[in-house]
Amino acid sequence: MLSRFKACLVGAVVGDCIGSNFEGLLAVKLSDVVNSVLKLEECNQQAQEKEEAGPSPKYFYTDDTAMARSVAASLLDKKHFDARDMADRFATEYFNDPDRGYGGSVVTVFENLKDPDLIDVFRPASMQFGGRGSFGNGGAMRIAPAALFAFHDNDLAKLKVLVSSITRITHTHHLAINGAILQAFAVDQSLRQQQQPVDADEFIDSLISKMKPVEEESSAGKTPADNTREKKDGHPTPYCYKLLKIKELLKNRDLHVEDVVNELGNDVSAFGSVPAAVFSFLKAATQNIPELNGRNKFEQTVLYAIGLGGDTDTIATMAAAIAGALYGMEQIPKAWQIYCEGVEDAERAAEELFKLGSL
Repeated sequence: MLSRFKACLVGAVVGDCIGSNFEGLLAVKLSDVVNSVLKLEECNQQAQEKEEAGPSPKYFYTDDTAMARSVAASLLDKKHFDARDMADRFATEYFNDPDRGYGGSVVTVFENLKDPDLIDVFRPASMQFGGRGSFGNGGAMRIAPAALFAFHDNDLAKLKVLVSSITRITHTHHLAINGAILQAFAVDQSLRQQQQPVDADEFIDSLISKMKPVEEESSAGKTPADNTREKKDGHPTPYCYKLLKIKELLKNRDLHVEDVVNELGNDVSAFGSVPAAVFSFLKAATQNIPELNGRNKFEQTVLYAIGLGGDTDTIATMAAAIAGALYGMEQIPKAWQIYCEGVEDAERAAEELFKLGSL
C-alpha cells in the first residue's frame, strides 16, 4: 500500500510534467507522445552507460503539481483541513513562483487572498463569474493528496466534505466541486481495488453509486441557468451520465480519439476533463492499446490520456493519480522519475501521508 500511495502522487507529477509538453494542442499524435518519453528513456540509458547522472530534470511541473504540493503540505502540517493555512499556501506558492501556467481567474483569487483584511477565504472564489464561481478543473487536478489523507478513515462522507472544502478556496461552482469529488472517489476506489485486471463495469457502477447522491444533493435549488452547462440529454446527474457514457465507449472496439473527446471532453472545465481521466485509466486497465504495445498499464494510462489532446497536463495528472494508486511505484519508469521535476518531494509527501494512518 505504501508503494501505491507513493505512485499516486509521483504518478500525478510525471503525468503533469510529460503532459505539459502537449498542453493546448487540439490534436495530439500518440506517436509524438511516445517519442517524448523515449527521449527521457534514452537520456537515462546513455547516462547509465557512462556511469554518470544525466541532466535533471528535463520536464517541469505546472500549477497542477504546485497546488497539489500545497494541499499535501497543509494537511501534513495541520493534520486536518485548515482553510486559512491552505489558502495562504496557495497564494504564497503562486507569488513565489507564478510562471507555472496558472489560469487568469485563479490568479485573481490569489491576489484577493493576500488582502490582510480578508476574513472569509472562500469569498474571493465565490464572487467570480457573477457569483456562480469557476467550473474549472483546478480543484480536481490537485485533490489526490486529500484522498490519501482520508484513506485510513474509510469514510466517503468525510472525504466528500474535505474535497469540497479544499476546492471551494478557488472554485465554487458545483461542477468544479463535484468533479473534484469524483476524482477523489476514483483515487480512493483505485487504492482499495484488490483484483487485477479491473472490471470496468464494476468500477464505474461503484463510482455512480457514490456520485449519484452527491449530484442529487448539489442539484437541489439550482436555477435553470445553473443547469445550462452540464445539461446532457436532460440528465439530472451529469457526472453519472458521463460515467455511463464511459461504459458505452469501452464497449466500442472501433473507438477513435475524436469519439472520446466528443462525448467526454478534453478542456479545462472539470466536467470536460475528469471523466476523460477516468476513461483513460479504464481504457488502459481493461484493453490493449496497439500503439502502446510493450508499455505497462500505468504507462499506457498516461500516454493515452495525453493523446486525447486539450488540457493534456491536467487530464494526464488525474489519470496517473488513479492508475498509480492501483499499480504502485513498480510501474513508473525510472527515467520518468529521474527527469520529471518534483518526484522526490511527491514521494516524500506520500510516505508521510501513509504514516498518518498509523498515528
